[in-house]
Amino acid sequence: MRPHIRYTDLLHFKQWNTHARIITDYLLLYVQDGSAQLTIDANTYLLKPGQFSLIQPGVVHQLESESPLTVMALHFELFSSGGGERLPMIVPLERGTHPELVNLQPDLTTFADIAVPVVFKSSRNEWMADVFLQIIEHWNRQHTLARLQAHVYAAEIILELLKEYTSQDSSEHKNAISLNWVPAYMQYRLSEPLSVEEMARKAFMSRSYFSMLFRNQFDMAPHQYLLKLRLEHATELLRGTSMPLQNIADSCGFSSVHHFSKMYKLRFGCPPSHRRHKQ
Repeated sequence: MRPHIRYTDLLHFKQWNTHARIITDYLLLYVQDGSAQLTIDANTYLLKPGQFSLIQPGVVHQLESESPLTVMALHFELFSSGGGERLPMIVPLERGTHPELVNLQPDLTTFADIAVPVVFKSSRNEWMADVFLQIIEHWNRQHTLARLQAHVYAAEIILELLKEYTSQDSSEHKNAISLNWVPAYMQYRLSEPLSVEEMARKAFMSRSYFSMLFRNQFDMAPHQYLLKLRLEHATELLRGTSMPLQNIADSCGFSSVHHFSKMYKLRFGCPPSHRRHKQ
């Protein structure tokens, strides 16, 4: 973990209404004055003065306030972007299935025992609010040393937050971890070699832990699920296109036509050519 500020400021709104959207990093909010309604999936939260809210990457959310609102906002990354081009901080909902979103920052439930509420008051609430304001003041000076100090303050506030909301119940943490992003990640990589080790690294887990959680959530091993997706996609191509079997095998990530035909027959009880002839 290495906190990195992307944007921070003290914001004043007469009204604040966002469309449903996704953020690609973390967004920490602190309400100074006024109130706002935060909607996440089917849950609605009322943000009041003196409350914090943490919105995590990939969560579909919407913010609304019909009256004046003053709020501190901090967009930050916790994990290295890997040297690639950074995603925009905010993505409209209609782009929520875009392939680039497989590179989102992971949410905190991926890391043992950390479950921060969507809306909360810290046991050191005044201290956190004061440090938050220091982050904004230093960041807006736009001087190298001041911005470095802002990063230091951000690390302090994030560390305090994670320490306070670290759970002592590891079994509760395991149940909270979601791997729902993995099928979409597989879908975008069907034509490429994709190992369980690579997916486990993406989830910041060991191979064995990732495999165990995946099996618990999807009732099959990761490599079996990937094979299922590849064969289903192959069936769509057989039925809907005139692509040669070699091209279909390549598009679905099989090493050869022979391997593709063998796996297809094992799964469906007939060779791929028979599926095409039935059309």
